Amino acid sequence: MRLICRLVLMSMSALLLLCAVRRASAAGPASPSSSEHCGGPPNYCANSTRNVVPETPMAPPPVNTPFRDPDLGSRMVRVTDANTIPSLTGTSFHSSDTGETAEWSKFDPTIGEHGGYRFFVESSAGYEIPFELDASTMQVTRIKGKHRGFVATHGALPFGSTFSYTNPDVLYGTRGTTLLEYNFATDKYKPVYDFAKCPGLPKGSITQNMHTGEVTSSGDDTKFAYLFGGYSQDTTRLVVFYDRSANGGAGACYWYHTASGTVGGTGMPVTPVANGVGKIAPPAAPQVTPVPGSGDLPPGNYFVQITLHSRLGNSFGETTPSAEVGPIHLASTGSLVIKFPPVHNPDAQILPPLNSGCYANSPGCVPFNVYIGPSSGEETLQNTRGMVGGASYTQSTALDRSSARPPSANNAGFTVHDDRIAKSGRVVRLVEAFTGTEYFWAPGTATVMPCIPWQGNPEVGGYCNGHGALGYAHYVNQPGFVDDMNIVIHPLSNMKLWRPLVSPVEHPEEWKIDNHFSWADANPSDTMPVCSATYVDAIVKGGDGTQNVLTNPVLKITRPWDREIICFATSGPSKVWRFAHDRGTAMLNDNTRLNTNFWAVPIGDVSQDGKFYLFGTDWDWSLGSQRGSSGCPSSGTCRTDAFIVELH
Repeated sequence: MRLICRLVLMSMSALLLLCAVRRASAAGPASPSSSEHCGGPPNYCANSTRNVVPETPMAPPPVNTPFRDPDLGSRMVRVTDANTIPSLTGTSFHSSDTGETAEWSKFDPTIGEHGGYRFFVESSAGYEIPFELDASTMQVTRIKGKHRGFVATHGALPFGSTFSYTNPDVLYGTRGTTLLEYNFATDKYKPVYDFAKCPGLPKGSITQNMHTGEVTSSGDDTKFAYLFGGYSQDTTRLVVFYDRSANGGAGACYWYHTASGTVGGTGMPVTPVANGVGKIAPPAAPQVTPVPGSGDLPPGNYFVQITLHSRLGNSFGETTPSAEVGPIHLASTGSLVIKFPPVHNPDAQILPPLNSGCYANSPGCVPFNVYIGPSSGEETLQNTRGMVGGASYTQSTALDRSSARPPSANNAGFTVHDDRIAKSGRVVRLVEAFTGTEYFWAPGTATVMPCIPWQGNPEVGGYCNGHGALGYAHYVNQPGFVDDMNIVIHPLSNMKLWRPLVSPVEHPEEWKIDNHFSWADANPSDTMPVCSATYVDAIVKGGDGTQNVLTNPVLKITRPWDREIICFATSGPSKVWRFAHDRGTAMLNDNTRLNTNFWAVPIGDVSQDGKFYLFGTDWDWSLGSQRGSSGCPSSGTCRTDAFIVELH
């Protein structure tokens, strides 16, 4: 307790200096009431005005030399540079690629003089590099591991990682399908669970060179979610969940196969998800009209079924067939005209376009297969050259009796872009590839709640779009309506309900800023702030060949919050705190034309106590050329480095 008290006293003295610096700035700080304590979460002292704060040009500072943002006053430090890995000079470094990773350990009073944190940064070399931060001095120190191979040489973590929420020494990660626990104190790994042993996994779930996601954990470190299968991001169809506290500590595992819309696991038979959610339902029966004399189809009785398709990465899923129509009697040689029914697609799942000029959900683009047979139950595929669309299909030639039969299982679900677990461990969020539709699954049950990018469909929740982050029982996201800084919060118990965190939004509206949110500091009441770093989205035209922050459209600031590190209040009145300019461009160089650089997006992660924020930035194209490239800042690919800002 003494250590904590001393830290608070030091922070308060540092706060007086910080506030003095901010009073001298053009923007000025927010003015808290006399009864309102500030200086750290959930209530910061930082600027919360809506003034436009231009960015002062600033050369990148050296590593490990704390400095203050010249415009918003927060204390910062640069973590990495081009020589952080000497054998890989020019390597780039950045924070996680989502903002939803626990890149910070819990506060550890044994680190530094008055306590600090472990954290890791990711590198373009494909490794995660661990560091320590002294919270008082903001000095960073590389952690050199004693492991074999690359780690012994470079001090890197060889797997996708997430810090424990309960033990500052513990980090979780995966190798293949195995969940591992690494302990910094003992410098050893131990296996926790092999997801491949999850009962009843669908056939073909485990493949060689398969894509794997990033393991995420609940706030008590007992529940974990993981994504694997497929050959790349957006082709994966399997999410698994493990609860090591279940069954008296024996554990339980459950899975959701998104292509077939089924769930299963420990003591649970394979079960379709509730109400067919998460997969396109079979179409209604078509209307079939015989037309004698209009083709070469022989006379006789015919039976017809149709199916629908969905997009599964670069492949396609297919529903089970519609109800059978027949017998349809063709009195003489002619044809059958099969009129397609309207498609019910409340989850807005993607229907593959039939040609390049076709919008995926417009009527002419709905993709069907047509099965016809001479007797009931003997239908075979007739459009063997590919899916058909439009209002109808005409069968005017003799049937192909050697082609495929209708599928016996519905495989018209979706593939997953990403998955995350709520800190309560009760809900797993799945982001559908390509559409923006999101699904909230209660593991161990067949309950899945969809939430689509817009509000108009009363059957499902709405305004789930853009980037977001989970707390314990709420979800925050940037839905993409009204304004690009219209940020909303939903209760996970009912995604149809939401309220804005920014009220009112700025006018006139703008559509150029994007966010990746971080809520690793969420508490059980979800009253801690959620944080992000904003940047100019790729839809805005590229640079003008200069690093001029007043004229280059990538750098130019025209509104509050543009290109800033900010945190949003999640309870009480609407408030946005502003800490520093992130100086991230999301572009390859200052002369680029829509050639974005994902790793120059200033994605960041807030510490578990909400006091620090780690982010990656290319510092307005000022950090030199990326390893293997040249010409920065006017050509090639510019480097990125990791920085930390204190949230106060």
